[in-house]
Amino acid sequence: MSSMRARSDLGVFEISQVEALAEACLHQCADAVSLVQSWCSAGVDLEDVYLNGLAPTARLLGDWWTSDRIDFAQVTMSIHCLQQILYQFSPQFLSQTQRKTNGYRAIFFSTPHSQHSFGAVMLTEFFRRSGWDVMSMTIHSDADVLEELSRHRVDIAGFSICSDRGVEALRQLIDEARQASLNPKMQFMVGGPMVALDRDLLATLGADLLGGDARESEKLAYQQVRKVHMANPTHYP
Repeated sequence: MSSMRARSDLGVFEISQVEALAEACLHQCADAVSLVQSWCSAGVDLEDVYLNGLAPTARLLGDWWTSDRIDFAQVTMSIHCLQQILYQFSPQFLSQTQRKTNGYRAIFFSTPHSQHSFGAVMLTEFFRRSGWDVMSMTIHSDADVLEELSRHRVDIAGFSICSDRGVEALRQLIDEARQASLNPKMQFMVGGPMVALDRDLLATLGADLLGGDARESEKLAYQQVRKVHMANPTHYP
């Protein structure tokens, strides 16, 4: 592929390729799948496709929505297409795992019809590949979160925050979830656009980890849970 750059710390795709995938998601999901398949056939590692192709496309679609270039129905349909691509390539991606299980459980929460739900699905893929028992869950109320965490032992609970309007509500939810959690040493991870804008979110929200991309978030989560585990062995079976 002539426009494909050599792998570097800056990524492997030109902005024109990200735009092409976004346009394909808007108009014909089958074309989007074919485009991603062509990247893989050109020798791009699937992890790079996920992090440097699909994730920037989701962000671009979100930008198009906020700038009124596309409407809510279009961004919802396009994000759904990206999720379908993740599901289609999931067996191939998960086959790269070198660890069947690490004994830990994570759950990622997203709100209905949010473009950030794609991030939760991608996180699930990276965590699962690294041996976590993991799921993503769409929440309709705080009660959904509290019920889930009070019924199941979870080591990492993740939330995405996209604007400062949600900071106080999420702070209260994290506080309530700590009290309701079946695991008294559960760790909270927050990600999303606000993380890049406000590095003080950790203290503001009372969370434990600020997520980055899916690969970085998994590594941070594992290191944190292992640290807590070693310091509090009686809390782990």
